Amino acid sequence: MSGALKGELEALTGAYYEEAPEGAAYPYMVFSARRLTEDAGQQVYTLEVNAWDQHPYYSRAEGMMDVLEGKLHRCNYMTEGHLIRIFKGARQNIPDSDKTIKRVREQFEMRVYEMED
Repeated sequence: MSGALKGELEALTGAYYEEAPEGAAYPYMVFSARRLTEDAGQQVYTLEVNAWDQHPYYSRAEGMMDVLEGKLHRCNYMTEGHLIRIFKGARQNIPDSDKTIKRVREQFEMRVYEMED
């Protein structure tokens, strides 16, 4: 993923790329993107976002994901040279061996279109 696209996704999601910095305060979100296909100026990605919290219940992490899902679903986001379209996808709570850690993962579908000059 290009640095420009990474920066745009950080701004759009409010999440850290790949991993949170050491000592990040809970709750927080982390995203990663995996390109699935590329064809004629269009790239299709799986945009995975994980909401992490240290809390007895999933409610805060789920609430964060609800807000992000509302923001991203059917989003049309224009950047310099790209149009990004995002759609909600598979979402689930992920158990952690540390029972105080709550994780909610959603895998969005993201399409990135290169804009012609």
